[in-house]
Amino acid sequence: MSTAIDEPGTDAGASSDGAEELNYDDYTHDFMGKVGNIQDFSRDFLLGLARVFEDVLNFMPYAHVKIYSEKVGINAAMDVAAEVSRAGMRQVMPMGRFIAPPGWDWKNAQYQAIPFDVQTEDLTKPALIRLIKTYWDQYLKGHNYFIDQWTKIIPEEEVWLGLPDMYQLIIDYQYPKLAKVFKIEPVHVVDFLKLAVLSIDGTLGYGGEYIVYNPDHVVLNMRRCEVLQKYTDEGLYPPARAWMNCTFEQRISAPFFPGCKLAINLPPKDFKFAQGEPFCVWTYTRGEENHAAAAAAPDPRKSAMERIPLMDVTVSK
Repeated sequence: MSTAIDEPGTDAGASSDGAEELNYDDYTHDFMGKVGNIQDFSRDFLLGLARVFEDVLNFMPYAHVKIYSEKVGINAAMDVAAEVSRAGMRQVMPMGRFIAPPGWDWKNAQYQAIPFDVQTEDLTKPALIRLIKTYWDQYLKGHNYFIDQWTKIIPEEEVWLGLPDMYQLIIDYQYPKLAKVFKIEPVHVVDFLKLAVLSIDGTLGYGGEYIVYNPDHVVLNMRRCEVLQKYTDEGLYPPARAWMNCTFEQRISAPFFPGCKLAINLPPKDFKFAQGEPFCVWTYTRGEENHAAAAAAPDPRKSAMERIPLMDVTVSK
């Protein structure tokens, strides 16, 4: 068994303990027990990751329209997608600048300078890290904007009931692309965790202690939650929506772990926590033996509040 504490990501070229910067070209080494630790990977890896994220950002409106057009019709659904595309889902890259005076005639080359065009592949590692963080934020807030628009024309419970199928579409599209960048063929729980924690859903806002009992039995004591620590304060998630998110989290997240079982011990409904209590506890298992071991384990929330001797997750060289 090994345990690792996930810390929020640091800037490229630095680490929280001053250790030498990691620069992995793939994720064939052991699961690192971190969420969104893009600084530990090379520029080429991050370029591939950014390209996947760009593809997913283009795919995401289709996934929403596919699911919710069945409730409101294709025209109304496309109107929602168009509204979102003019808001937070506007394309970030490539970035082009065409230099000319106001009111210029584009056919007149006398006033047109050579355009300055920046592609994703032109970016350095620090710039790719900044871009990926923007994509994470854009993706999450794009989903929230979609949900806001759907709830104006569809009962809110029906909107939430449609989310698991919508995420399934995105995962089916995204995971093969991620696996190719990571150079892995996912089979075990830890393989799917690698994909999940660096996916476009794997933002820096979630994490805690990952306890790896074996490659197919992992427990996460979640001690960092963007919804409860940030979005409720910002007003992005009113308390009712935050609790709705909690109750639907298992159904939304289960597709990220195909062939595995995900059990979530939810937070108290009033969101009041004792000293040392995690927000929630996630248990991932694969195979009957591991399912049985998890079912026979002590109460996960109580166990998480006890002090556990921590050991680093071994990382293969």
